[in-house]
Amino acid sequence: IGGNPELFSNGVRSDFGYVGDVGAMPPTLDALVQNPGYATWKGPYIKSDYSGFADDFKRDAWGQTYVYSGSTTIKSIGGTPDTLTRVLTSSVTDLTQNTLSCQLTDAAGNPPGDSASKVRVILSYPNGTGATKDSIANPNKSGTVTFSNCVPVGNRRIRAIYQATSDTVQTVVSVLPRSTVQATLRFPGALWAATSTGGSGGATSMQLVPGSVVISGTNNSNLRFSIENSTTSSKYITSIKVTHSKVAYYRRVIWASTTVFNNNTARAASGQTVTFSAGQPIGAYGGVVQIQINEFRSTPSGSSSLVNMSATPMTIEFSDGSTITFTTP
Repeated sequence: IGGNPELFSNGVRSDFGYVGDVGAMPPTLDALVQNPGYATWKGPYIKSDYSGFADDFKRDAWGQTYVYSGSTTIKSIGGTPDTLTRVLTSSVTDLTQNTLSCQLTDAAGNPPGDSASKVRVILSYPNGTGATKDSIANPNKSGTVTFSNCVPVGNRRIRAIYQATSDTVQTVVSVLPRSTVQATLRFPGALWAATSTGGSGGATSMQLVPGSVVISGTNNSNLRFSIENSTTSSKYITSIKVTHSKVAYYRRVIWASTTVFNNNTARAASGQTVTFSAGQPIGAYGGVVQIQINEFRSTPSGSSSLVNMSATPMTIEFSDGSTITFTTP
């Protein structure tokens, strides 16, 4: 019904049984050997060891028919008064309604930014009634798109089309029971420049320096990147807001070599504006500053585990209204 978890091909699980092909539990045990009329059915998924007893697979050791109604259990009642119950899964949704999240970038590691509306991400999977369903969505500006609570177990194809250039990339992702799967799609070439938007400082006040994003430290809990002032006047930055997709709180912000925020008892959360202990300058056109955001932990205070910030979409907002977005390596 759910396949053999010990069968692999090229390092990837290759057998997900009836559910993997059809996308639903079989309505009866007969559906394991006889196609109920589904185009996605690739059985038989079980065979009798005795040609003279074609329905042997449906009977227990006492010759009684197993009790199965398309749910989570199979029961053997032949050994009355003892009933033997095999639990197939704790919930049908563990096999049929998993989540797949995809991170999309170009070859330079840039998310689509304002081009996100021109990207279509298509996830293909069986719909449970014999056909294949294509779920289509646009990523957000950070390049993230999520298909929640709808994906059956199996090896699923996900592809992205950048409509402006007709570029297409795809991959196959193995979706296991009761899982949230992460996939990565990367277009060839530098399709999108590092995204910057601005407020009072102008539409391109602060630019992310290409190739400057680095994660380091124990468990990849430190972030480092550089920004460049693209305007003809110097800027004075007094705060920063870091928004990301993880449950993680950072302790320290270092501007160039100056620590402008350092609080281990009230670490900063995602989306929280942090005011610097002293405002910091960045020179006019071409001025570059390296910024470190260090020691991401799982709780806002106390001794907690360091959080791995790799492959994380980040949005950084500065007090002058500039915003940069990127995904960590």
